[in-house]
Amino acid sequence: MNGFALLWGKILDSSIWVKESKETRLVWITMLAMKNSEGLIYSSVVGLADRAKVTPDECRAALQIFLSPDPDDTSKVEQGIRIREVPGGWQIVNHDLYRFSTEAKREFWRQQKADQRAASDRKKKRGKSKSTVRAENESRSRRHEAALNRGDIESADAIAAEGT
Repeated sequence: MNGFALLWGKILDSSIWVKESKETRLVWITMLAMKNSEGLIYSSVVGLADRAKVTPDECRAALQIFLSPDPDDTSKVEQGIRIREVPGGWQIVNHDLYRFSTEAKREFWRQQKADQRAASDRKKKRGKSKSTVRAENESRSRRHEAALNRGDIESADAIAAEGT
């Protein structure tokens, strides 16, 4: 199964990106691209190294970094450990944190579309211009995305409910 990973811009400020070697960063991005819907990466070390275009020794060194606590990790999930070993490969430790955030965004956009339709109907009743409704929706969308990026799901839900 081919993986899919939403690559967040904040990865550029992560301790992996800031402190570690380019080989370690390549292995990390490769693992993110390879993971399945449960955050699992099934591969041997040499297979992962080949996909990441690093040597097996560089891959092993990167894996050791990901398996070790990182006091500078911002997620604070399991003391900053990025992966855990599973039979046949590894699992991304904080996969659910980002997966649910992505699902929340999808649900937000579904709801946003429904809100736009409802707003268009209300606009007709209240006489609001299409551009005013669009500006309100765009503002709500930006505030919602900012809340999701902060991990503040409750605020994101409240913002999404504003349009109803």
